[in-house]
Amino acid sequence: MKIGYLLRYSIILIVLILMLFLILSIFTYNFNYNKILAYSYKFIAPICLFVVSFLYAMKVKERGILRGLEIWAVYFLILCIIKYTVFQSSANAQEINILKHLIYIPVSMVAGILGVNAGK
Repeated sequence: MKIGYLLRYSIILIVLILMLFLILSIFTYNFNYNKILAYSYKFIAPICLFVVSFLYAMKVKERGILRGLEIWAVYFLILCIIKYTVFQSSANAQEINILKHLIYIPVSMVAGILGVNAGK
């Protein structure tokens, strides 16, 4: 594991997710509520995980499955930290849907495999 690359691509993951949420929030604010926009919120995290895992594995060029798993672990850690720091004080704090986030593991692993093979 190369910590420098992992930290760099973890920051890219956070920024990418925040930018996409901001863009979708602006669209939903300016336009009426649309079911397509509501469903698009569910695809932001897997798409960002795929892109970042692909780029990270392409940069490191070794063991794509583990690189994808590392990016997913960072994503889940960020999610847990946000949940327990930001949403702990709110009355309607929701539990993390672990099953939904476990489904994202194969997405990041496949992106890691593709990233290693694309780098060759």
